[in-house]
Amino acid sequence: MPLGFDPIYILLIAIVVFLASYMAVTYLREASTQKKEDKGKVISLSKCLNCGYTSSSTYNKEDYVGRRSGKCPKCGGELIITAIYLETQTQAPRETAS
Repeated sequence: MPLGFDPIYILLIAIVVFLASYMAVTYLREASTQKKEDKGKVISLSKCLNCGYTSSSTYNKEDYVGRRSGKCPKCGGELIITAIYLETQTQAPRETAS
Protein backbone atom coordinates (compact mmCIF):
# COMPACT_ATOMS: atom_id res chain seq x y z
CA MET A 1 0.00 0.00 0.00
CA PRO A 2 1.48 3.38 -0.99
CA LEU A 3 1.93 6.21 1.50
CA GLY A 4 0.09 8.81 -0.68
CA PHE A 5 -3.57 9.74 -0.53
CA ASP A 6 -6.16 8.81 -3.11
CA PRO A 7 -6.84 11.78 -5.51
CA ILE A 8 -10.57 11.67 -4.64
CA TYR A 9 -9.81 12.37 -0.95
CA ILE A 10 -7.50 15.23 -1.88
CA LEU A 11 -10.22 16.74 -4.07
CA LEU A 12 -12.85 16.38 -1.32
CA ILE A 13 -10.56 18.00 1.25
CA ALA A 14 -9.85 20.90 -1.15
CA ILE A 15 -13.58 21.44 -1.72
CA VAL A 16 -14.32 21.42 2.03
CA VAL A 17 -11.51 23.92 2.71
CA PHE A 18 -12.70 26.16 -0.12
CA LEU A 19 -16.32 26.15 1.08
CA ALA A 20 -15.34 26.77 4.70
CA SER A 21 -13.14 29.73 3.76
CA TYR A 22 -15.85 31.13 1.44
CA MET A 23 -18.44 30.96 4.22
CA ALA A 24 -16.07 32.60 6.73
CA VAL A 25 -15.23 35.48 4.37
CA THR A 26 -18.93 36.02 3.55
CA TYR A 27 -19.89 36.08 7.22
CA LEU A 28 -17.11 38.51 8.15
CA ARG A 29 -17.97 40.82 5.24
CA GLU A 30 -21.64 40.99 6.22
CA ALA A 31 -20.82 41.50 9.89
CA SER A 32 -18.50 44.41 9.11
CA THR A 33 -20.93 46.17 6.77
CA GLN A 34 -23.97 45.94 9.04
CA LYS A 35 -24.96 49.28 10.50
CA LYS A 36 -24.14 49.62 14.15
CA GLU A 37 -27.31 50.40 16.09
CA ASP A 38 -27.17 53.54 18.20
CA LYS A 39 -28.96 52.93 21.44
CA GLY A 40 -29.78 56.56 22.12
CA LYS A 41 -30.34 57.99 25.58
CA VAL A 42 -33.01 57.45 28.22
CA ILE A 43 -35.15 60.47 29.08
CA SER A 44 -37.41 61.18 32.08
CA LEU A 45 -40.42 63.38 31.30
CA SER A 46 -41.86 65.40 34.21
CA LYS A 47 -45.18 67.23 34.34
CA CYS A 48 -46.59 69.81 36.76
CA LEU A 49 -49.79 68.78 38.54
CA ASN A 50 -51.13 72.37 38.64
CA CYS A 51 -50.35 74.08 35.33
CA GLY A 52 -49.36 71.23 33.01
CA TYR A 53 -45.78 72.48 32.48
CA THR A 54 -43.52 69.67 31.15
CA SER A 55 -39.78 69.23 31.22
CA SER A 56 -37.42 66.46 30.23
CA SER A 57 -34.11 65.41 31.74
CA THR A 58 -31.60 62.64 31.42
CA TYR A 59 -32.73 59.51 33.25
CA ASN A 60 -30.94 58.49 36.44
CA LYS A 61 -31.41 55.13 38.12
CA GLU A 62 -33.52 56.55 40.99
CA ASP A 63 -36.22 57.77 38.55
CA TYR A 64 -39.56 55.99 38.24
CA VAL A 65 -43.00 56.97 36.95
CA GLY A 66 -44.89 58.75 39.71
CA ARG A 67 -41.79 60.03 41.53
CA ARG A 68 -41.71 63.68 42.62
CA SER A 69 -38.96 65.40 40.68
CA GLY A 70 -39.05 68.90 42.12
CA LYS A 71 -40.93 72.18 41.93
CA CYS A 72 -42.44 73.73 38.83
CA PRO A 73 -40.48 76.83 37.72
CA LYS A 74 -43.68 78.35 36.33
CA CYS A 75 -46.16 78.05 39.23
CA GLY A 76 -44.27 76.36 42.10
CA GLY A 77 -46.41 73.18 41.99
CA GLU A 78 -45.16 69.58 42.16
CA LEU A 79 -43.35 68.06 39.17
CA ILE A 80 -44.09 64.34 38.79
CA ILE A 81 -42.31 61.96 36.41
CA THR A 82 -44.97 60.84 33.92
CA ALA A 83 -42.88 58.94 31.37
CA ILE A 84 -39.47 57.33 30.89
CA TYR A 85 -38.48 56.51 27.34
CA LEU A 86 -35.57 55.87 24.99
CA GLU A 87 -34.80 58.78 22.68
CA THR A 88 -33.14 57.72 19.43
CA GLN A 89 -31.55 59.88 16.75
CA THR A 90 -34.54 59.43 14.42
CA GLN A 91 -36.83 61.20 16.93
CA ALA A 92 -36.95 64.96 16.99
CA PRO A 93 -35.57 66.36 20.26
CA ARG A 94 -38.27 67.45 22.69
CA GLU A 95 -38.26 71.00 23.89
CA THR A 96 -39.49 72.23 27.23
CA ALA A 97 -43.03 73.58 26.97
CA SER A 98 -43.61 76.94 28.58
